[in-house]
Amino acid sequence: MIVNRFFCMASLSAVLLITGSIGVHSSSDENSKKLPKGMKASDPRLTGQRDMNYDHMIIPGDRIGPVRLGGRVSDAVQHLGNPDRVTHFTSQGEVNYTYFSEGECISFTWSDEGIEPEIEKGWRGIAVTCDKWSTPSGLHVGSSMKEVNAVIGQYCPTHRKDGSLLVASKSGIWFDAKDRNSPVSIIRVMPVMDNWGGMCTD
Repeated sequence: MIVNRFFCMASLSAVLLITGSIGVHSSSDENSKKLPKGMKASDPRLTGQRDMNYDHMIIPGDRIGPVRLGGRVSDAVQHLGNPDRVTHFTSQGEVNYTYFSEGECISFTWSDEGIEPEIEKGWRGIAVTCDKWSTPSGLHVGSSMKEVNAVIGQYCPTHRKDGSLLVASKSGIWFDAKDRNSPVSIIRVMPVMDNWGGMCTD
C-alpha cells in the first residue's frame, strides 16, 4: 500500500513536471511567435493601437508615406505596424536592420544605436514594390519608363550586369525596372544629390 502510494505520488509529480515544462516551452514558443522573423525584443515595436492616419505619397528626397529619411523608426512602426520580417547585417562596423512590410510593400534600414533609432539617410533609401504609393505627378510601381522619362527631368540611367535598369535623379528618387521596356518594379526615395556619384557624368 505504501509502495502504491509512493508510486502514485511519483507518477503525479512526473506528470506535473512534464506538463509544467511543456507549459514553459509553449509560452516561450508563443512569445517567440509574436516577434516577426529576425526581430529582436529590443527592436522598435508597435505600442498601443496602430495609427492608420497617413498618406501614400512618395516625396523625392524626403519620405514615402510615414517613413521619412532620418525619421524615427518608432514613428514609422506606429503607422505601419510591426514588420513581417527583419534582416540584420553589419556595415562599416555598425549593426543595421532592414524592416520589411509585405502588406505595405515597403522597406527601410536603420542602425542599432541610441534610444530612438533613426531611419537611414544614406544610399539604401526607402523602397516600395507595389502601386499603392505614388508621386505627386502620379508615378508608381507599374508606370512605364516612358512615363518616368516624361516627368523626371534630368536623370542618370544605369544598366546592371543582370540587364536591369536603374534610373536615378538628383532630386532623390530612383526607379528600377527589369529593362527599358518593362514597367517600374521598385521606387526608392534617396538623399538629394548634387552630382551623380560616379554613376554618370554631368
